[in-house]
Amino acid sequence: MTISTKNQPNSSLPRYLINGLATSPGYAMGRVYIIAAKEFTIVEETITEEAVESELRLFRQTMEKTFKEITKIKESTLERVGQNEARIFDSHLMILKDPSLTLSIQQSVSKEHKSLRWSIHSSITALIQQFESIDSEMMRERALDLRDLYNRIFSILDEAAPTFSVGQFSEPVIFVGHELTPSILISIKSDNVLAFATDSGGRTSHASILARAMQVPSVSGLRNISALAHDGDMMIVDGTLGIIILNPNEDDIADYHNKQDKYRQQQRELFTMRQLEPMTRDGKFITLHANIELPQEAEKVQDFGATGIGLYRSEFLFFGNTLPTVEEQCEAYKHILNSLAPNPVTIRTLDAGGDKLVSEISISNEANPFMGWRSIRVCLDREDIFREQLKALLQANEKGNLRILLPMISGLPELRRSKELIKTCQAELEEEGITTPSVEVGIMIEVPAAVMQVEQLAKEADFFSIGTNDLIQFTLAVDRSNEMIADMFQPHHPAILNMIYNTVIAAHKEGIPVAVCGEMSADPFSILLLIGLGVDELSMTPWSIMEAKKIIRSINYEDVNEIALHALHYDDAACVDSFLHKRFAQAFADLGITSYVPAQKAK
Repeated sequence: MTISTKNQPNSSLPRYLINGLATSPGYAMGRVYIIAAKEFTIVEETITEEAVESELRLFRQTMEKTFKEITKIKESTLERVGQNEARIFDSHLMILKDPSLTLSIQQSVSKEHKSLRWSIHSSITALIQQFESIDSEMMRERALDLRDLYNRIFSILDEAAPTFSVGQFSEPVIFVGHELTPSILISIKSDNVLAFATDSGGRTSHASILARAMQVPSVSGLRNISALAHDGDMMIVDGTLGIIILNPNEDDIADYHNKQDKYRQQQRELFTMRQLEPMTRDGKFITLHANIELPQEAEKVQDFGATGIGLYRSEFLFFGNTLPTVEEQCEAYKHILNSLAPNPVTIRTLDAGGDKLVSEISISNEANPFMGWRSIRVCLDREDIFREQLKALLQANEKGNLRILLPMISGLPELRRSKELIKTCQAELEEEGITTPSVEVGIMIEVPAAVMQVEQLAKEADFFSIGTNDLIQFTLAVDRSNEMIADMFQPHHPAILNMIYNTVIAAHKEGIPVAVCGEMSADPFSILLLIGLGVDELSMTPWSIMEAKKIIRSINYEDVNEIALHALHYDDAACVDSFLHKRFAQAFADLGITSYVPAQKAK
């Protein structure tokens, strides 16, 4: 993140300024190091019957070595950046253990008499093509995982060097490539890297997650930067705006020195927000909670200024090859609940299906999985799994700070049946001599049908949590991973704002609070709107909390309430966005809100 003063520009080379995607904030300048993908020569070969057993034995040995190597990488990731980031490599391990993949390879060898190299190549390549054909960022990420795994398997099979190795550098460099796989990224030592710049990738990619955890600036989506840049070229990486400057001039260097100094100052100021109250200047208190994915994350959320957990996604416990036991679940939930006690912890029940492929549960051949067998529908159909989870949650609630959140509720029957199952589980535990405290039961408001019945639901739920990601997707009929219509995914669409407002009105009428736990809760402009519309609680990634707190402490509730109500009457999202930019863009820039990206990038 430090701009190097050792490197001077080469005026003889053409200057390029390229817009991409800001995937990890910060600024860096230094020499380029090109990451070249390793090439493997694979040809279709037929083997004899006598060679089958030897090929299968080699297959088992290779898979075992690959598993051990990835496990070591996972352990290294855990040590370097943390548990959440180490979980990325669980998907690699799951793929290795996938019976359908191993069976496909084995049958290719034993029945079709194809060589092991060809069998592995054809089986994994077919899966990659399958995932890449699905208009889903999650599926494209799985395709990248497969390519990463493909390279590692063949490196081991060939007894070659690792898929990627870094030479010795006299000073840190900017790594440039077509794409960055997690294995490549985690193999890079922190003191060797200034920044990352890649042709492909997005903000939610595994590489981007790791870059943010390493606190290294990163820009993705640069299309052809790996072909345009060369080893030793000078480059500036602006991970805040999402631009790179190849072969910068002296003015660029001076400008980015100033940006870096200001960025450091803003980060220091932001850190002071941790212990301050999230209260507007006119005395309106807004609860700020953290979203987490792993139990181990619970220990650190208060360091970011959170006063509880607004969303723990319990499905991550179910990503293994077998379903977790009641005891395993109870231990995980207890860790979170006890770490945050007496502060509230909201745990969402299993949200399998859609893009969350959970072992023994998910259906892989649904035509439209996002509108198929998922979330509460899975739980109510697989009552055995649901009851085990509920019992684990109830037993773990020793401190009485648990809130159970039911996902994708579309009507009263689902809510009532779920609450009845909770009561049944409590009664069964009582019979076993286990007394459990009372627990609040809330629902996700993420289906338009729930919004249409929000007044009735408010009478029977203890709280609402608005899942804006799905609510926007379902309401506007927009798959945000589809690049052809991505611009139609509009959080500030008047229909969405009115749905949120109506939900708040109905909830407050019954005396229950409303939270927002989708991506809107961490967007600076959305924070203003949500607070103005009366939302009581915002739940977001831990590192977004201090910025949200800084925004809250800079505003008057009465002002943003007036602005939000005014926004309800605009014709479209563009008008709302323009209105907000005019009112607050400069204020955000002055506050040093790094998640705010101006509409007009540098040219």
